[in-house]
Amino acid sequence: MTEHPVIEPETTEQEALTETVLEKPEEPEKAPVNSSVKKQKPRRKHKKKNYPLRIIVVVAIIAAAFVCAHLSCFNVDGIAVIGNEGVADQEIIELSEIEMGKSVFDVHPLLAQHKIKKNLYIEKVNVNRKLPNKVEIIVTERSLLAQFHKDGKFVITDSKGMVLDISKEEHKATTIEGVTVTDAEKKETIKIKENQGLEKTLELINATNESDLYFKRIVFNGGKVDAYVYDELKCSGKYNNLISAINSGTLKKVIYDLYQKGVEKGTVNVYNNDYCFFTPN
Repeated sequence: MTEHPVIEPETTEQEALTETVLEKPEEPEKAPVNSSVKKQKPRRKHKKKNYPLRIIVVVAIIAAAFVCAHLSCFNVDGIAVIGNEGVADQEIIELSEIEMGKSVFDVHPLLAQHKIKKNLYIEKVNVNRKLPNKVEIIVTERSLLAQFHKDGKFVITDSKGMVLDISKEEHKATTIEGVTVTDAEKKETIKIKENQGLEKTLELINATNESDLYFKRIVFNGGKVDAYVYDELKCSGKYNNLISAINSGTLKKVIYDLYQKGVEKGTVNVYNNDYCFFTPN
């Protein structure tokens, strides 16, 4: 019996490739990465700070600035005082203690202002350096409203009744008579015996200032008031009538008319409804 040879089927190229892939060993599974674990960054090397050198540089800068600030070109050679009328320039400069010839950078504005305000006549002050070698002092004086008699002296007050000075010398301010001063101390409000005496005085003088009027002397006599424009020319009437005529401007017109005519004697009688009638002496 004839044996027939066994013919194996031919392996195609695709099947051979498939077998090769199947025969490839499996790769081991990678361990899961823990996302919470962060990679540590390499530490930076800190350079050593050279503190001694820095200190030397700072000291050198300060020393150079000090030397420059005290060059002769910065020495004060002029002090200007602005805004003062009653207080003399020299008095303000002396109060400031600013010295000519010293460096302008040695002037301390706030300290100088504090010293100048020791003078109660000065309400506000501003000190400015004007480079390279000037200093400017700007002042605002308190308005001198009234002076009262007490123990043979004059008590000077401002618009709020604060005592600015107690002097034997008369000042350029309206003299108040007919009221009794019971107490007067610098920086304190003056005390008047008469009921509403201070209130009426300040109201009357403030009204005259606002109306651009000036009385040399005001005499209170009960409910009547005599306000002297000159030594022999006065405005006379009840307190309320006088205040009303001042505030309305009527009294100012009458006084100005008399001034233009050269009248310096007589009495301007002030009645209700701002009615004014002049009688010559």
